[in-house]
Amino acid sequence: MGALLMLPVLSTAGTAASSDSDLFDLVSPGHLSLTLFASGYASHAYQKTDEGFELEQSVTRYVGLIGRFSAYQVYYGDGFDTPFIASPGAGVRNYGVLSGGINLIPSLGTSLVVFGGESLGSSWGPVVDGRCSTWILFHSLHPISLSFDGAHYYHNGLSGGRMDLQAVTFSTEQLALLVGVGGAIWGGGPETSNLHGQAGPDIGTFIRRLHLRVDLQVGYGGDQHTYGLLSMTRNFGWDE
Repeated sequence: MGALLMLPVLSTAGTAASSDSDLFDLVSPGHLSLTLFASGYASHAYQKTDEGFELEQSVTRYVGLIGRFSAYQVYYGDGFDTPFIASPGAGVRNYGVLSGGINLIPSLGTSLVVFGGESLGSSWGPVVDGRCSTWILFHSLHPISLSFDGAHYYHNGLSGGRMDLQAVTFSTEQLALLVGVGGAIWGGGPETSNLHGQAGPDIGTFIRRLHLRVDLQVGYGGDQHTYGLLSMTRNFGWDE
């Protein structure tokens, strides 16, 4: 999701971040951003939906503070982002993750976020996760985004991550179209000897006026077989 959050900034950016002399200078005016997100995943082995929000407060040009809440509904099976120990049972399992962290921005278009938090609801336990995203050639006609999201659930020992590589193939003042590939890899947990993975092509649309991003990915992955992932994010921002 990190690359998604940077796209509204890059769409209006004209200059790079300032020199190291203001590394510790507080941003004035400050900036508060709110990101709403939701996604749905389906395969024959795992079906779930999730939604939530993320708040980020700027501190300096290079540092921001972030709080996030995510709610998950698991309808069947276990996947790359489930903290459960017991085998799946009947009925929907609900849990949430409440976390906070820091966003490090070493340069325009690059972000490194580290979170620490707790899973709540059907599963209780600490969670650490993070994401790294960067834009390559973002001043060109076809900038490329590269992102990685990873997490570790201490309740069941599962570690997993998602990767995406996309290029802006078409862009106007109103929208941008991105095409690329993405996937996930995970292991540990109740199946400590197994490493799972999946990958496939994806396509994304960014509506600039609304700061709305919609992505669709389809692919294949071992015991997941064919899968589909639909995700949406919308960003709001205020100067203080």
